[in-house]
Amino acid sequence: TLVQVRMIGLADLNARIGFPVALFEANRDVTAYLANYHVGLTLEQLADQIASPDVKGIYQGAVLTGSPGAISEAVYNDAINVFRPQLQQLYADTFKNHEIDALVFPTTPLPASPVEGSDEFVDLNGTKVPTLLTYIRLTDPGSNAGVPGLSLPMALTKSGLPLGLELDGPAGSDRKLLAIGLTLEQILGRLPPPPEF
Repeated sequence: TLVQVRMIGLADLNARIGFPVALFEANRDVTAYLANYHVGLTLEQLADQIASPDVKGIYQGAVLTGSPGAISEAVYNDAINVFRPQLQQLYADTFKNHEIDALVFPTTPLPASPVEGSDEFVDLNGTKVPTLLTYIRLTDPGSNAGVPGLSLPMALTKSGLPLGLELDGPAGSDRKLLAIGLTLEQILGRLPPPPEF
């Protein structure tokens, strides 16, 4: 049974968690990794070697200490201690109030794109939009809430590019979510591999 739900405030809560946590922890954790494993690079040297233009821009503009968009410890602490529990409660309430076992939605708002030509921007409904932010938009909230998620291949576009179906379940429902995924996998069938571009 499909039940239509609205998660009011989802985008706002997610925005207060996603990048503040990811950017703060990237600085802290990657710096610790480089030091602990004696890689011989500083975080700044590593950022200079990043090939992806959008990821390199994020590191240089918001991850490196002293960068204009660097996340303060206070903002990080609010993301972890204030906003993340609110997001987790929104998910818990949604599952409970609607008596549902999983949320079902497209994995991404558009089909997969060939890497060449889409490293920074992709076309979404006739508008050029940032690749990274567009592709993570639908799966980011569940990952920030820490709920289990599962993406299944569900179809191919006319040009053979894959489309995914995402399932997010309540906290601790990993086994049940996998069972739902296995059932859907039998219904959807096995897809051929996408063509080479």
